Amino acid sequence: MRSYEIKRKIIENTKMLIQTKSQVTIKDIADASYVNIAAVNYHFGSKEQLLNIVINEVLMDLKHHITHTVLEKIKKEPIEETLESLMTYIYTFSLENMGILNYLFLTKEIQNESSSLLIDTFFTDNEFTRLVYESLAENMNIQNPKESYAKYMILFSSFSIPLFIQIAQMRSSDQMHIETFKDPEFRKFFISSILKMVKTQ
Repeated sequence: MRSYEIKRKIIENTKMLIQTKSQVTIKDIADASYVNIAAVNYHFGSKEQLLNIVINEVLMDLKHHITHTVLEKIKKEPIEETLESLMTYIYTFSLENMGILNYLFLTKEIQNESSSLLIDTFFTDNEFTRLVYESLAENMNIQNPKESYAKYMILFSSFSIPLFIQIAQMRSSDQMHIETFKDPEFRKFFISSILKMVKTQ
């Protein structure tokens, strides 16, 4: 098997493992990939670097879909429909990748690196964030770049809170239940409330 194929196999198996296990060891990864621990270290340097690659790939998939699927709708649909499509996709995506989000937000072993990755992906000046700001400005008739940034922060925060609640519920031994986007009625009211906060009067 070629070096590239081995690396892809290790990456994909790591993705599957962290979806189902709250803590993944380098031995778990090696065993699932039918390689020895030395091979994992050879290709990635360390488990932490491998986890960062896995999380980065997941975030890139999320950005790609938002950029090429959802944001293209902004000029064709009312913002209410676009926002509902965006939030529904992000929530569905997150449910499918909850184990990875658990590592991204709550696992101490890569918390510093993953926090930096999250900030670099969604808050620094890059092609993705510029596209989002421009879309918000055009759709909401915003002239001030700082206003676009403020509205983006509100939207991002609003997306994040239900996800944190969902992650916390999955990690908790208590049988607590908090409404989330699984409930269509809740989703409708949630999105409507966000629009009142961010929409230009």
